[in-house]
Amino acid sequence: MKKLIGLFTLCMVAFMVAGCCMPPPTTEGIQTISPTSTAPEPSIGHNMIPQPTDVIPPFYSITVQVGKNTVSVDPYITVSFRGGPGQEFTQSMHAIVYRSDGSTESGTVAYPQVGSEIILSGTTGTDRVVVDVTLVTGETYHAYDALVPFRNL
Repeated sequence: MKKLIGLFTLCMVAFMVAGCCMPPPTTEGIQTISPTSTAPEPSIGHNMIPQPTDVIPPFYSITVQVGKNTVSVDPYITVSFRGGPGQEFTQSMHAIVYRSDGSTESGTVAYPQVGSEIILSGTTGTDRVVVDVTLVTGETYHAYDALVPFRNL
């Protein structure tokens, strides 16, 4: 019996020494997620913040006009190309509407002329309109970025 207790004690000591001599486990590649006290913001809020527009060189400058229909059953948004010194160098005009309901819609006009329009669906809330123009040189400029509220007559 003494031999059995001695053998058991020897095994326990060997296990303890082996556990202390092993290197600590690595956490490489393991991602730890800790709980936060704030809920994540919905993506709608981020999309509704206008960003600064680019400064287009005067030789390539153009003008766009954005309007929203005042009829609540069809609150469409019109993006109009109004021309400018760079109208002959404009390859395309691309518009995106970030609607207040969280959805988006976009449209493009190739080689726009004065009066070219993109008509996109809007909401009776405040929508964000972003217009980018691409020149024949391949450069793209962020020409318009603003919130467009619904104005009921």
